[in-house]
Amino acid sequence: MSAIRPVVCVGALHVDAKARVLGPVRTGTSNPANVTRTPGGVACNVARSLARLGVPVSLVSVVGDDEIGRGLLSRLAGEGVGIDDVIVLPDAATAGYTAVLDEAGALVLGIADMSIYDRLDAAVVAPAVARYGGSALWCADANPAPGGLAALAPVAATLHLDPVSVAKAPRLRSVLAGSAAVFPDAAEAAALTGCEDAAEAAAVLLQAGTGRVVVTLGPAGVFDSATAARRPAVASGPIADVTGAGDALLAGFLAAIARGESDPLGWGLAAASLAVETLETVPGDLSVAKVQERLG
Repeated sequence: MSAIRPVVCVGALHVDAKARVLGPVRTGTSNPANVTRTPGGVACNVARSLARLGVPVSLVSVVGDDEIGRGLLSRLAGEGVGIDDVIVLPDAATAGYTAVLDEAGALVLGIADMSIYDRLDAAVVAPAVARYGGSALWCADANPAPGGLAALAPVAATLHLDPVSVAKAPRLRSVLAGSAAVFPDAAEAAALTGCEDAAEAAAVLLQAGTGRVVVTLGPAGVFDSATAARRPAVASGPIADVTGAGDALLAGFLAAIARGESDPLGWGLAAASLAVETLETVPGDLSVAKVQERLG
């Protein structure tokens, strides 16, 4: 087997708090819940998953010079994620995200404290682009400042984009041209294009210049512009939490390309099916063997 190609992930690194309500969600009052806290952010989740899949990976992000930020860096380094390109800002607080999930694991409400990402700009991203260049595969979420996203132009040919949310998706319009692929869910695709239909949205995104569009459709699988058709989800066990599925799909996709596999979307769907079975944002037992087993 040839050498595995490295991946560089650009974007969010923060703490994800997930509060899963124990019973029907009731607004206007307190709800008993189980709360878990893990490293989070799309770029962080993709990087952690890639490390578990044996891919050399580095993260480009920013954290505050605080206990939370130092803890995140220590955790990621211990998991095999390169952190040399994460900048510690002494006068900022590390970002945080809280997800409220219903008893079935579906997202009810997300609360984001992420002003620090306004400083994930060209001064942070450009040195990493110069260091790794086109020898690496790249992925970016929509959290960096406009200048940070613009700094990725030299590596557009290998750049895979994740819109993160409906609110942030439009930020990616400026970097679609020449990019390798974009991975929105149906709502994000609509926010980017104004088209509710996945196939129509994909067509608009292709016209904008990206090379491939994979619209994630939850239990229905994905719409893939490469085949102009839907591809079903890989069957999973009981669903514990769906919030990490899209990140796992992107990580599996990138891992397959990095490893020279022939079916990157299949790898992505298999990784996503493993992710929804656990409350962990990134399954602790995610591995190449498990992905291959899930693919059959």
